[in-house]
Amino acid sequence: MTMEDKKMSIKTSILWNTWGSLVYLGCQWLLSVLVIRISGFENSGILTLAMSITNMFYSIAVYGMRTFQVADTENEYSQGTYVLSRAATGLTAFILCTAFVVINRYDKISSLSIIIYMVFRLGEALFDVYAGFFQKYWRMDYLGKSMVIRGVVMLCSYLVFLGLFNSLPVAFGAMALSTFLVIIFYDRRNVKRITNIKSDGNLKKVQELLIRCFPLVVYLFLNAAISSIPRYFLEKFCGNDKLGVYAAIAAPTLVVQMASTYIFNPFVTAFAEKYHAGDRAGFWKLLFTCVKVVGAVSVAAMAGAALLGEWGLLILIGEKILPYTDLLLPLVACTILTAFSWLLCGVLTVVKDFRGLIISNVAAVVSGAVSSVVFIKLWGMQGTSFATILGLTVEIVLLFVFLQNRIGKSASLSRS
Repeated sequence: MTMEDKKMSIKTSILWNTWGSLVYLGCQWLLSVLVIRISGFENSGILTLAMSITNMFYSIAVYGMRTFQVADTENEYSQGTYVLSRAATGLTAFILCTAFVVINRYDKISSLSIIIYMVFRLGEALFDVYAGFFQKYWRMDYLGKSMVIRGVVMLCSYLVFLGLFNSLPVAFGAMALSTFLVIIFYDRRNVKRITNIKSDGNLKKVQELLIRCFPLVVYLFLNAAISSIPRYFLEKFCGNDKLGVYAAIAAPTLVVQMASTYIFNPFVTAFAEKYHAGDRAGFWKLLFTCVKVVGAVSVAAMAGAALLGEWGLLILIGEKILPYTDLLLPLVACTILTAFSWLLCGVLTVVKDFRGLIISNVAAVVSGAVSSVVFIKLWGMQGTSFATILGLTVEIVLLFVFLQNRIGKSASLSRS
């Protein structure tokens, strides 16, 4: 293979990954929108509750290990060790999620929905470890194709079974089954073509790997909790119907977050190179370039929401959403702040300031949780957004302070 052929294959891999990610995210977004059309705001609220709660436990299942796995080019840990560790983290996440449901005493339908949706998320967590292999060996064409297949099959099974039985637990069960079938018959077979994933059963290596990645899972869990906790309190204080309305309006705004992720990800290597080279000016210039691009996307999103938001929600959801369109702009603000926090979290991960990451996210979770109790009682659904905005603002300020300190220290060390 010539160098040019290699470049073309890498380019093709990236294009497939981007296309697959967009299709899969689009299918997930349609879950939230179409459930309202099929069965109303109450089921939409249950779906949102299941998504919000399982987001936190999904972070435990994936354990923040993907970047570590891909960067393990020397194969310090065998491929089988990564798969075995995912089984351990997945089982732990499922047990903790089930315990959370029991402690909170949700009704039968909500409890079943959350637990079965968590099974579906375990399928996604298993795929994540296979996706790491595809990414590591530059076969993201397999990854992208899998996401397209899983997204379409997941959405179709969800719509068919929800339409036939009007039952979210049944629909989630169909989603989970279809996800595992694609993983078994497509992903696992293709992974075996490029690497050996047979486990050597070395539990000490699994334990060592989990200990090394522990700071990452703490950060991921806290980061997922920032937006999940205000929604948790919204359901507690106002019920599933209000949570369903809130989620329906929030769904279209996620485009801003996803667009920002695609903007930042290609720059990860460049940030790392400039940091390790001690190029402080180049590092900040690159960061401010990303900030300007995310800012431009944010301004466009806010303007679009202000001018076309009500019309768009009417088309997507119907007339029953019109009394709640005032929720849109604060929700767009939430996604904009989330995009900036993800950017700074990503940069702080590059410079390996895990202490700063964890402290910033703890502060965001605490401020968001405390303010949720007050704000939701004062302003209802709107209070959920206000609490999220407060938590994210606290996080962004602290992340920036820690980043400044880290870069300042690295510059001092490079001069000495």
